[in-house]
Amino acid sequence: MTLRHRLSEPGIVVAPGCHDALGAKIIEKAGFEAVYMTGNGLSASLIGTPDLGLLTLTEMTARARGIAASVTIPLIADADTGYGNANNVARTIAEYEAAGVRALHLEDQVTPKKCGAMSGLSLVSKEEHADKIRAAIKARRDPDLLIIGRTDARLVLGLDEALSRGRAYAEAGADVVLVEMLQSEDEMREAVRRIEAPLMFNAVDRRTPPLTVSRFAEIGFKLVAFPLSSTLAYAKMMIRFAADLKANGTTLPWEVDLMDIHDYEAVLDIGRYS
Repeated sequence: MTLRHRLSEPGIVVAPGCHDALGAKIIEKAGFEAVYMTGNGLSASLIGTPDLGLLTLTEMTARARGIAASVTIPLIADADTGYGNANNVARTIAEYEAAGVRALHLEDQVTPKKCGAMSGLSLVSKEEHADKIRAAIKARRDPDLLIIGRTDARLVLGLDEALSRGRAYAEAGADVVLVEMLQSEDEMREAVRRIEAPLMFNAVDRRTPPLTVSRFAEIGFKLVAFPLSSTLAYAKMMIRFAADLKANGTTLPWEVDLMDIHDYEAVLDIGRYS
């Protein structure tokens, strides 16, 4: 079943975020229907920087290709601003599609962009981004590739402008709309009411209301991602692990927390190889 078909059915699709293929495989084995490739997490894991638009199209698609090849569930990916103007967007679509991505979102920030939870965001015009959405739709070769129109206007220009942009991107043909950083359940319900398209929500820890999946579904969202949660968990665990190893000179205190090597190999499907 394609992701497009699944979103047309009742219920909500949950896509936990990951920054590498190991995380994606663990997410799939946990029983999730989709996985989300986080640009923020990739920036941290690939080049050790904040999410400031420093990763290139080729770096993003190389990681996407590895993640998509490691799982059978659909990969939803962050495609930043499309890495330039409408011409760049056309190439972005071709490269992401070739990498095996099944859905991607394009955001209406200027290039280079910032993480949508940061301050000081700058946006392109609603009309320019609608043109980029249309360029993305024209460029795709697989009609089941989902184009997600994302707006980061909520924290910069307020709710009304964010919803106006969401409507414009739906009218431009976006298959799904993502209004980033909605700040309350009332705002979420207003978005669902006013935008005539399936809606996605990015649940960003400590920056958006901490709702359950069932609550997101009840409000009316069709897709919810937890984009950065696994990367934050990994970073916190690594800080503790490195500090303990430095202080104690041994990993023995971690023995009960470390995965058994055979279980680890099972996650990696070692039985598939001779």
